[in-house]
Amino acid sequence: MYVGGYVIVVALIPLFFLIYYSFHVSFSRVFVQVLLASVKQSVVQATVSTAISLSMGLVFGTLLIIYSGRMKSTLISLLLVTYVLPGIIMSLGIISLFGFSSRFWEIIYGNVIYNAPMIAVLAFSTGYSTSIREVYSARTLGASDAQIVKRFYLPNTLRGGLLGGIFTFILSFEGFSLPLIIGGPSFSTMEVMIYEFKDVFPTFARFPFSTASFLGLLQILILVAPLYAYLSIRSNAQRNDSTLPPPLRRYNNVALVGIVAFIVFIMLPLFEMFFRYPIWDLNALELAKRLQLPISTLLTNTILFAFVSTFFAFLISIFLTTYRLSVRNQFFVLLPLIFSPVTLALSYYLVYGEYLITAALITLIFTVIVVPLNLRMMGQAIETISPSETYSSRLLGDSAIAAFFKVQLPRIRWEISTVLSLMFITVMGEFSSIVTVYTPSTETITIGIYKLLLLRDFKDTYFLTEIFLIVIFMSSFIINQFGKSGALGQT
Repeated sequence: MYVGGYVIVVALIPLFFLIYYSFHVSFSRVFVQVLLASVKQSVVQATVSTAISLSMGLVFGTLLIIYSGRMKSTLISLLLVTYVLPGIIMSLGIISLFGFSSRFWEIIYGNVIYNAPMIAVLAFSTGYSTSIREVYSARTLGASDAQIVKRFYLPNTLRGGLLGGIFTFILSFEGFSLPLIIGGPSFSTMEVMIYEFKDVFPTFARFPFSTASFLGLLQILILVAPLYAYLSIRSNAQRNDSTLPPPLRRYNNVALVGIVAFIVFIMLPLFEMFFRYPIWDLNALELAKRLQLPISTLLTNTILFAFVSTFFAFLISIFLTTYRLSVRNQFFVLLPLIFSPVTLALSYYLVYGEYLITAALITLIFTVIVVPLNLRMMGQAIETISPSETYSSRLLGDSAIAAFFKVQLPRIRWEISTVLSLMFITVMGEFSSIVTVYTPSTETITIGIYKLLLLRDFKDTYFLTEIFLIVIFMSSFIINQFGKSGALGQT
């Protein structure tokens, strides 16, 4: 019953409104041409980005498996930095590095440095679950290092790579910030056109958002198959508690050099941005004047929306995770994934815009965006715990929620802190959904960055971007410290 109510509110009613508005779209030759061009651009960008990201991710995921030094956790954290950064910030970094020399390949580069690290980490997580005892048995029988990688590690990394590859295709197909800021009209994806038809070119009729709704519905239909595949695949990563030494540790230095080179490759736009526009040249008063808002207001809105949305998403995820939903119910709960951020914001605006103040509407949108991420990561973390530990608590009379806080939470507190950090940063950097519904009183830092960019005030744009990056890193550090050594870690 609870799952049904949740699905109806967050997915089915918004989807119904999209369908209803889509019936009133007016087809014209120009609209059909725009539609076909945007679909083609989305498919091309997604396909090329996925192919490059998957090949790079598998290579560097294997290097993560081979490397067994003390810096592994730090290297993984650095690899995930670009994945959680807002697209608008990465777009500005790429422009600072390359200008507009080749818009299409700059968009591809942006997609690759977002998704290849994520694929590498997923490939590592599944490849690292390879039984070391089996590897040593194979070596005893004469297997070479190359055969060990080929027959043991590579098949397992492919599971995580496949999961990441499908997700990369979905994210690249839904590309918004990179095509909007770097690409311009010639490289607009469907996501960009949904935003344009909602906020820039609304239809002046009884149903002003019918064109945007039709594009959103069409994008959902196109992505149903890859989204279903993504939800159906399990990574099967397990904890590897073997005390045997890593079988390929002789290649530690080679693996470390390769991973560091990869990190430099994905971080180049950020390095260039901070080098060209040093933060100590910032004029805070001039920046606030250009924004027509105090920087403190943007910071407060950003942090407040992120905190409230993360809090509610975490509570919802605990409830849904502890009661071990069936595969069918999990699919229904994760239905909001079929909405891209812009489409989600548009549908929620159509349904709840008249009944909720903008701040509450944005909080609702942000919460629904991060619940699937939290739910999936938390569920996979709990699956690594022996069921007997939880059942023991339940036999003593604890409820599912009580068993979670007494048994499961202490065991996965590191994973939980990572999940909370990712959710918080994801919401802080959310741009594509909030730009669709925001009002002057609910502006966040990403909106401020976009406004400065529209004013072609590049210097202040980069300064505000650097402030935002500092806030993101500080927030992530505080959440992780709180989760691993603070109250959460000591629960």
